[in-house]
Amino acid sequence: MVQKLYNDKELFSKLILEWWHKHKRDYPWRCTDDPYFILIAEMLLRKTTAQQVEKIYNTFLSKYPSPEILAEADEDYLKELLRPLGMEHKRAELLKKFGLTVKEVYNGEIPSEIEELLKLPGVGMYAANAVLSFVYSKDLPLLDTNFIRVIQRVFGIKSEKTRARDDKKLWEFAQKLIPPGDSKHFNLAVLDFAALVCRAKNPKCNLCVMKEICNYYKGSVGYR
Repeated sequence: MVQKLYNDKELFSKLILEWWHKHKRDYPWRCTDDPYFILIAEMLLRKTTAQQVEKIYNTFLSKYPSPEILAEADEDYLKELLRPLGMEHKRAELLKKFGLTVKEVYNGEIPSEIEELLKLPGVGMYAANAVLSFVYSKDLPLLDTNFIRVIQRVFGIKSEKTRARDDKKLWEFAQKLIPPGDSKHFNLAVLDFAALVCRAKNPKCNLCVMKEICNYYKGSVGYR
């Protein structure tokens, strides 16, 4: 059983990367290794769609290209810019606080250590790992609702926590899936796979490359 799980993990990583190289989505925040740009993207992407963020992302960064400038942003203008994403009042307040903290505590530089990243306003484990994975090639997962859905369906694992993304065991399991040295591509592959194939509603099981190992597809874990 242990050997089968190990083999399935390896096959999962292989299949999802092969799928992704043919079907990956392009967004401007995926073409940068600037940690500030990446954190801005992660904060903008919360509770909205990538399509909505794409419409304002470049404009936002042209207006606020650094934490120092963001810290001094006119809040009314910032709210107006953020309005298409929703929750513009909360977003504007948080983004200004983030810029001010980076400016005053870290001299305008985004820290590179997990402990310091997590001290930044609006930066949780997911966003911190995005910086460490995309910028510093650390083998860390981006575990969100979508990532959790994929691994729960494929491997038939369930979290016992009320909030699954806070489950340390899930984070550890997800990390073991990452091909060493290729966390950025792997994380993006899972994100795109969850959005395009393993969707929350009406998953495209007939198009799924995971049929051989997927518990959900086999109907053996009570999802159907």
